[in-house]
Amino acid sequence: MLAKIYAIAWKDIYTAFKDRNAILLMLAMPLILSVIIGLVFGSGGDVSINPIRVGVENEGGALGAMMQSAFVPGDGAANADFQTIHDLTDGEVVTDPDAARQQVEDGDLTALITVPNLDAYLSATPPDAAPPPITVYYDSGSSIGSSVVRSIVQSIADGWNTVFLAQQVGTDALASLGEQSGIDTQNAQQALADTLQNNPMAVAQSTTITLNETDLQGETRDYDALQYFAPSMAILFMTFTMAAGGRSILNEQKDWTLQRIMTTATPRGTFMIGKLAGTYLTGVIQMVILIVATTVVAKMMGREASVWGTHYVGIALLVLAVSFAATSLGLLIAAAAKTAEQADAYSTAALFVLGMLGGSFVPIEGLPDALSWLPKITLNYWGIRGFFALAYDKAQLSDISTHLLALAGMGIVLFAISLWRFNKRLDI
Repeated sequence: MLAKIYAIAWKDIYTAFKDRNAILLMLAMPLILSVIIGLVFGSGGDVSINPIRVGVENEGGALGAMMQSAFVPGDGAANADFQTIHDLTDGEVVTDPDAARQQVEDGDLTALITVPNLDAYLSATPPDAAPPPITVYYDSGSSIGSSVVRSIVQSIADGWNTVFLAQQVGTDALASLGEQSGIDTQNAQQALADTLQNNPMAVAQSTTITLNETDLQGETRDYDALQYFAPSMAILFMTFTMAAGGRSILNEQKDWTLQRIMTTATPRGTFMIGKLAGTYLTGVIQMVILIVATTVVAKMMGREASVWGTHYVGIALLVLAVSFAATSLGLLIAAAAKTAEQADAYSTAALFVLGMLGGSFVPIEGLPDALSWLPKITLNYWGIRGFFALAYDKAQLSDISTHLLALAGMGIVLFAISLWRFNKRLDI
């Protein structure tokens, strides 16, 4: 029986790698597509953040001077206090507010801050009307940059609100405290009033936000698009090869080769195992060649990140598991079809749909909960995720055990169904 299995398997392997058109589909196409996609999406390591462009329209006064110092680099101690903000932003003084607003609308400026002159409200007898607000005109398309700017402006404004609140209730509170306790607070009241009127920035800056910059030093992980698309293209085209292997059963039936085999002492199970072994080994060899080829091409392209990872045992197990699942799927398609032409139509439609669901063309992320299970019924999903985990996340065997079990389970179930289906065919 083993000799028969070997003969059937070797015949399929030899036929597959002898066909030039098959070689083009099995090896050349996935390699070319992987390289093209890798060149388009490129690779990268650490992410750098561009400085946030901010314009400050200062209408005069102490608050305007403080806001300008916060965002626009300059000389003096006030600017030194905001050095960390200067490292994060690229500020400039605005003299033409209309042009600056247009820059915000065009996306050339993240935010325009207009600061009114509030010095009149710091006098001993401030106006009865509420002070005019600080205006931040920002680009909603730059969500992170505009949020940072608004947070800084809000914190500075909170400091000045402290000044206004102290001006309104501070001296009265001291006077009331003195009356209740019998302590002379007149000097303290006068000192507070002088500070609020003559040096309000000292009070405002005491409550201003402090921007702490933390440098997180960790392991840099280089992402390369080939780490995702090399496995995805290899698995996709390998499934087509496996479908062609299963379809060869129908071609042999059409040529009466299958019927002649069935008239011998060869059980159907032996024949199916031989077909499974030949197709399976063809898929394994195809995957190994693509792994070696994409690795060499990536090095020639100057890519530093490993395309498939360095956990060779994990890579080998995934190759065996995904090839087994794909082989069983190809046999099932052949078992479901009545003719080779029908199997060809079935395989083209099914494999492209499964490829799209499994993320062979684009990563599948953010599906609604009701649909999140769909990608997981495909061998593409488990194969791609397993190889990507080994390459990018440097996963260990325990991390891809679920992927291996899912692929092995799919292979066993699909092969059992295909064998049952072939045994039920009356025309064999």
